[in-house]
Amino acid sequence: MKNIACLICSACLLFFVLSCGSDGDMVSDEEAIKAVINGETQAWIDKNPAKQKEYYVHDAYQTRVNIQDSVYYITTGWEKRSTEIDTVTKYTDWLGVDEFRVEKDFLNMKIMGNTAWVILRETQQMTYNGSPATSIGLIYVVLEKVEKDWKISCFVKSYI
Repeated sequence: MKNIACLICSACLLFFVLSCGSDGDMVSDEEAIKAVINGETQAWIDKNPAKQKEYYVHDAYQTRVNIQDSVYYITTGWEKRSTEIDTVTKYTDWLGVDEFRVEKDFLNMKIMGNTAWVILRETQQMTYNGSPATSIGLIYVVLEKVEKDWKISCFVKSYI
């Protein structure tokens, strides 16, 4: 009887330790995902395409979708996305822009093993040629865990 009680207590303790560890992993994964999304944005602001590319999965399924009004474009495949990052970063013109700030509100996140998706609202505020300007976008991001690091696989931004 004592052996059964010890076995049950050990099993309960093991279950408790494992369940606490998975919650801790979930929190650390959520923070790591937010850091990837924020880091990618900061690399864009800093005009650092090499750093920006570190945040992406480099495969044929890499996808970027931008939607504004009735116009949209889709980029698929890492080679095209890599070239797009270089081009957009090179031609991003900060002339006339002062007090540029980006705020992200993480609205929803779901982690499923080595895959996650995030929905967030991004607000860009700035002064452009002396006048205040605001841009708001809803963003949907799919991430994959590649060798223990979260990377962006699909990025969809719709301006509102």
